[in-house]
Amino acid sequence: MMSPEEEKKQRFARCVALEREGRLEESIREYEKLIADLGGAKEIFVNLGAVYAKKEKMDDAMRCFESAHKYGEDYIVDFNMGSVLYKQGHYREAIVHLRRCKRIKADFALASLVMGLCYSRLNEKHAAKRCFEEVLKSWKDNVVALTALAIIAFQEGEFQKALECTDKIAAAEPENKDILHLRAKILYRMERFGEYADAIKEIKKSSKGFKNFDMFIQSIPVDVYTDGYGRIDQKIESLKEKAMADGTASSLISLSLCHLFKGDTDRAIDCLVEARRRGLMQ
Repeated sequence: MMSPEEEKKQRFARCVALEREGRLEESIREYEKLIADLGGAKEIFVNLGAVYAKKEKMDDAMRCFESAHKYGEDYIVDFNMGSVLYKQGHYREAIVHLRRCKRIKADFALASLVMGLCYSRLNEKHAAKRCFEEVLKSWKDNVVALTALAIIAFQEGEFQKALECTDKIAAAEPENKDILHLRAKILYRMERFGEYADAIKEIKKSSKGFKNFDMFIQSIPVDVYTDGYGRIDQKIESLKEKAMADGTASSLISLSLCHLFKGDTDRAIDCLVEARRRGLMQ
């Protein structure tokens, strides 16, 4: 005959198997029945709390983690409690548990990461920055920490640092559109207009909106753009001369529109960037 401890172990393994198969509701029912029949244990409460968290049932998850905490200090338990409190918007309380986690296991980078997110939510940027920098000491390519540091640096005018962070992310995730847009903004604020234009063109190649706009522009016959002042090619040449002569941003904007009408979006971007640059200098 199976002992209670052997039965508990076997039933616990069954709960874990259901969870791994993605049968979360069944897993929850089996965990709860196991606890009711044979009592709990730290690992049972931790696992059940994690399943509840996956189901976005945060109050139930916290109840389980609190039960697990009664069995003694454990960095995983405190981390999970901190993570649930973060998701519930209780950032100060979350930080308390995440600090406890770090006291037990100082090198647990995930705790520093979530703590940084808590401080960010509280708008305590310097504390957040310390946490994210701590993450990167042992997890140098963590995209969340790099993104957060890039945004903080950008907001504080530390554009070179922001650019370094976005470059690392872009190298690891070249399709990350949000980072490509942020990188373009940083280059513009650094007045590196040539690189800014190149960045916008790169975004244009992969962005659905830009692609659709290109297709729309190119589908319109160029010959329809004629009036008493001549065809579009003549206008472009005329505006080039005017832009060189008067040096104003408005001439370049007009030239940019003509390039758009012709379907040459890369040249249109170059003109628009130069117009912005001249506008800043005037």
